[in-house]
Amino acid sequence: MAYLDGILHLFIVNHDENSQRILQNNRIQRQMRDASNPFHLPDRLFLKLFRLDKQTTLDFIDSIRDHMAQPLKGSKVPVHLRVLTAMHFFGHGSYQTGTGLQHPLAVSQPTVSRCIAEVSDVITRFLLNRWVKWPRTDDEKNSVKRGFRLLEPRLHNMLGVIDCTHIKIIAPSEEHPVHPAGPYYCRKGYYSINTQIIADTNRIIRAINARFPGSVHDAAIWSMSAVKRILQNNFVQRNDENYLLGDSGYPLEPWLLVRYPHVIPGSPEENFNATLSRIRTIIEHVNGLLKSRFRCLHEHRALHYNPRRAAKIIYSCAVLHNICRERNVPEPPNEDFPPVPPLRDNQDVHQIPRNNDWYRLGERLRQNIVETHFQN
Repeated sequence: MAYLDGILHLFIVNHDENSQRILQNNRIQRQMRDASNPFHLPDRLFLKLFRLDKQTTLDFIDSIRDHMAQPLKGSKVPVHLRVLTAMHFFGHGSYQTGTGLQHPLAVSQPTVSRCIAEVSDVITRFLLNRWVKWPRTDDEKNSVKRGFRLLEPRLHNMLGVIDCTHIKIIAPSEEHPVHPAGPYYCRKGYYSINTQIIADTNRIIRAINARFPGSVHDAAIWSMSAVKRILQNNFVQRNDENYLLGDSGYPLEPWLLVRYPHVIPGSPEENFNATLSRIRTIIEHVNGLLKSRFRCLHEHRALHYNPRRAAKIIYSCAVLHNICRERNVPEPPNEDFPPVPPLRDNQDVHQIPRNNDWYRLGERLRQNIVETHFQN
């Protein structure tokens, strides 16, 4: 009887929690006049404005509501509108809606900036490690590797594809004591954050690093990466041969495979290179999805914030990207924006070491894979 009472109590508690959540979501919409409620917009237009569908947006607001500051008495911007305001900026990189619609996001630019700061702080602090997760357990690793094996059965231990992408920012102050402008000027001719991304076959971002200025080389960012330390430690301590795939801008290591620099036409090595090039389109696709959905990251925009705030905006967009992938949120309607250009294989390889022990071990592993699986 006590057991049944416990089950009944658990059911009642869960029912009450679900009911409270539904009531809370309904309350969001009742707080606004029907004619100006964004959730009463047509689904397609809502997706275009906020980049997530309505239910996913409500669930997202619910997940961070308790971490947001409650509005002061008399405030006109409640929590849910602050979140929507930030989401609109992430999606468009603009303070204006550009739609001519009358809805509660008609707020001043300073208010928009405060919303962006608060929401990006909350996402980075409370959601980043939950939604951008490196696979650590055997089950998590096997799940990721299974996806790559379905794509290419000859590569058994791949945990991700890595590359860096430049996110344009405005020039920091030359006199800034921590983030002076100079290092942020990248080889593409603008100021940027060189952002390292690792993704899996589901286009989920498994790791992201937006701490480095645009002039820092991809290989240098990788050398200071937490993921590199994890893979290296697992290789040394557990003889773990899991690896990533990178372009020629990265060093060949036992945990990071890259293409052969020179191959004979028709050789197994050329076959291996072609396979890696095909798999590398995953990271191109992820980069395109991220910047297409969240236009504040597009190269035709620039984040008008200092590097620290810009990094939090980048992390926030990565979290929302992964939420969209998990929830199968459709792509927003096409807009008058040029497509994100494909990544190109990094030709700046003069800094890549090729005479150390890790390189030789990586060479041995790569050659063993080719001789075992790429002879035909």
